[in-house]
Amino acid sequence: MVKCSNCGSEIKKPIKVWTVTLGKTKKVKITFGTFKCEKCNKKFRISIGKEEIFQEEEAKGYPPPYLKMII
Repeated sequence: MVKCSNCGSEIKKPIKVWTVTLGKTKKVKITFGTFKCEKCNKKFRISIGKEEIFQEEEAKGYPPPYLKMII
């Protein structure tokens, strides 16, 4: 749950949620949410989660380029 930045009340459900991928090699994915407080009617955005993305190495073709196939 998220607390309102103005009055401090707890908000359970976001209005909108989206993810952003940051970095030149896209290593971090951050999830943001827009919330609206029911008591003071203030809208605000806040970061909900942060996740690091580990990219796997691309699979190399077979046979390796240094081997020659004789047919």
